[in-house]
Amino acid sequence: MALFGRRKPGFSKEVEFKPSEIPGEFSDALDPAVNKELDNPKLEKLEMQEKATQVMDGEAKKPDIFEYMQSLPEVKDPFPASEPEPELPPEPQKTKAQLLADFIRTRCRSALITPKALIKADEGESVDALIAEMQADPSCADILTVQGSKDLYFFSEELMAHNYAKIAMLTLEKDDARTVAEMVRFNCKAFPTPTPVYYFARQPFFLDKGRMEVIIAQMQENPEYQDIKVCEAPFNGEKYLYASGLMSEKYAKALANGTEMHEADE
Repeated sequence: MALFGRRKPGFSKEVEFKPSEIPGEFSDALDPAVNKELDNPKLEKLEMQEKATQVMDGEAKKPDIFEYMQSLPEVKDPFPASEPEPELPPEPQKTKAQLLADFIRTRCRSALITPKALIKADEGESVDALIAEMQADPSCADILTVQGSKDLYFFSEELMAHNYAKIAMLTLEKDDARTVAEMVRFNCKAFPTPTPVYYFARQPFFLDKGRMEVIIAQMQENPEYQDIKVCEAPFNGEKYLYASGLMSEKYAKALANGTEMHEADE
C-alpha cells in the first residue's frame, strides 16, 4: 500500500523522453561515468598512478616539471584582481590653534591640565590671540578652562571631568587650605556627604594626618574658611569635615557614622 493511500486515477502519469529531449542539467550526457569523452577525475587519477608506477619501475622516463607545467591548459582566474582603492585626499594642514588643542588633549591623557604659562607663541605673535583663535574654532570646542588664583588652566572635557580639572588646578597651585575647603564644599553640595580627613592622604593630594591637622588649624583662623567644620563619627571617632552653610552638624555626623559602620562591615 502506498504511503499516503491508494493512488487515484489521474493523480500522475508517466512520460517517456528521448535522450535528445532531456534538458542538459538532467542528461546523462554530462555524467563522466557515462560519457567517456568528458574529463573524468577518477580516470585521470588512475592514469597518473599508472604513470607514477611506470616511472618508479624504470619503465618510463620521469617527466620534466617545466615541460609538464607548459603542457597544462590555460585556466581563467575565477577571482579577478580587485580594483585599487581610491586615494583619499590629503588631510588639511592643522592651524596653530588646533595644534595647541592637540597639545592640551595629550596632557589630559596623562591626567595633566595645562597652565597658560606653559603656552608659547611664535615670535611676533600673542599667546592671548592664539588662545582666542583656539576658543573660536568649533573643532576645539572641548577645550575648557578653570581659573586658579595664580594662573588660567586648560583641559579637554572629553578626556577629563570638570571636578578633576579643578582638583588638579588646586594641587598645582599648592594652596592646601583652599584645596581642602573647595573639596569639602563640593562634596557637601554634590553628593551630599562630609569628607573624611583621611580622604586627603590619597592621590592627588598626598596630605598625611599631621599635615591635615596643621591645615585645619589654619582654616579655623582664616575668615575665608569659617564654614569648614570638624565632626566625629560616633561609631569610631573618625574625623570628618563638612561645610556648615550646606550641611548641619547633626546630618554630617549621621552620614559619617553610616560610612564608618559600612566600612567596618566590609
